Amino acid sequence: MKIPWVPLGVAATLVTIVVLLFNSMGSGKKAFGQPTLEKLADLDGTETEVSIAPDGTRLVAVASGDLWLLNIADGSRRRLTETNDKESFPAWAFDGKRVTFTRGSDTFAISADLSGNPTEPQLFKENATSLSWSTTGRLTFVRDRTLWITDAGGVHERAMIEPDANPDISVRGPRFSPDSLQIAFVKTNLGLQGEVWVVDAITSAARALVADRWAENPLDVGWIANGKQLVYLTNRSGSYGLWVVDFDANTISPLTSTLNGMLLDRIGIATSGDRIILPRHDVDSNIVLSDGTVVAQTGDVEFEPAVSRDASLVAYTVQKNNKFEIWTAGIHGEDPKFRTLGTEPRFSPNGFELIYTHTDILGLVDIRKVDIRDGSSSSVTDAGEIDFEPDWSPDGRSIAFASNMGGTMALWTIPAVSGKRIPLNTSGYFPRFSPDGHSILFWNQHALWSMDIDSLKPRQVRGGIDGPTPSAWVKNAAKTSLDPEINGGKSIWPQFDILPDGRLLTAPIEIRETALWDVKLTYVDKN
Repeated sequence: MKIPWVPLGVAATLVTIVVLLFNSMGSGKKAFGQPTLEKLADLDGTETEVSIAPDGTRLVAVASGDLWLLNIADGSRRRLTETNDKESFPAWAFDGKRVTFTRGSDTFAISADLSGNPTEPQLFKENATSLSWSTTGRLTFVRDRTLWITDAGGVHERAMIEPDANPDISVRGPRFSPDSLQIAFVKTNLGLQGEVWVVDAITSAARALVADRWAENPLDVGWIANGKQLVYLTNRSGSYGLWVVDFDANTISPLTSTLNGMLLDRIGIATSGDRIILPRHDVDSNIVLSDGTVVAQTGDVEFEPAVSRDASLVAYTVQKNNKFEIWTAGIHGEDPKFRTLGTEPRFSPNGFELIYTHTDILGLVDIRKVDIRDGSSSSVTDAGEIDFEPDWSPDGRSIAFASNMGGTMALWTIPAVSGKRIPLNTSGYFPRFSPDGHSILFWNQHALWSMDIDSLKPRQVRGGIDGPTPSAWVKNAAKTSLDPEINGGKSIWPQFDILPDGRLLTAPIEIRETALWDVKLTYVDKN
């Protein structure tokens, strides 16, 4: 998008961290210095994924769902696809003549020639997504939540990683190591949380490299240092930056500070030698009412609005660099106040307390509450599993939330004062009480459901909702942020709220710029 770059907080200069204490290189005498950052290309649309040609001279990127081919040296480019279908996971064939990509549930291939006439994509492999190539012509891809590998001819297929017992967990983004002997990939839980894994291409022996934080959501992986290290894009420290797994030193360390704060869509990275290319999204958002009243407006990203029952106060989340803060303000924006660190605030019926999701320095996710009269806070849940997405019942007696206690993410309630948690079902996200408190609206298995509190019997109220999505009852209909009645024709963040008079409280997104950026590794002598 042709908009002047406005930096994301501390990411104005990218790196304030110099990583000098890890990543032994081939001779054992080099370590990472401060990477350099350079804007590489600005395509039409929102850049999300990128892949570098084997010779390092070209790249193919996805912008607003279409493929673009770019000559890195002179910036010349060509749109390869222009359809209503969304393309993803571009990958270069090992000979650099074709690019494969995912469309729907299949993989297609297209010629990667800047000088010739455009060609139409051809079906390359059915029922195969996230396909990538080794330097020897082998393929790896995902089919039915299983990771597969082929021979050099791409014909003989072998399953490597079988589907997880949890149906919400799948594998994504497999990448061959430079020697083609290993495959790194992300194991993701519906795109909300994940782990980084590696599997031996010969024996299929797999192990987790990064699996120590429930709050972490790795997006993509890439190989650097001739396969001795793995770089991955993650929100491990709050916002999204690059981290490095060093196999010899058995460490996980930051490579950059913040590169992306709030993302417009899932993004991917590409590696080639000593460079890493990735999209950056510079966005802003404020809290506004549907009548145009601005409730919160600063240089930071405000989102996740919630209104008190008497409509006198609004709570919201503010992202500041790697921190997420909860603030309140009057319904007309008066008297903004910081309340606590956390996300997903919701008011108690009496308006005196907020429940919210809290993530500690170890990545443990629990629900807490804070009394906005005196600032005192206490735990609502405190255990090893992830507890989040809380909502207060209209009568103030209980709190509903999502938790992975027992394995699969499901819905639970807990007394607002104290007591034991009670399971409501076996699968679900984003619980929201109905205004009368008799039922809970939630997302599960590509649909919105309503569950009666007394019988716990669910009924589907709306299908075709692909991913976990917050929702609410609006004029007796289940609505999400994707509905025009809610977003008003604008792009907004998923969480929204409704005032008693029917006005909506949303966080519209302002896109300042999206572009591809080049992170170049540097090295220093170790003392």
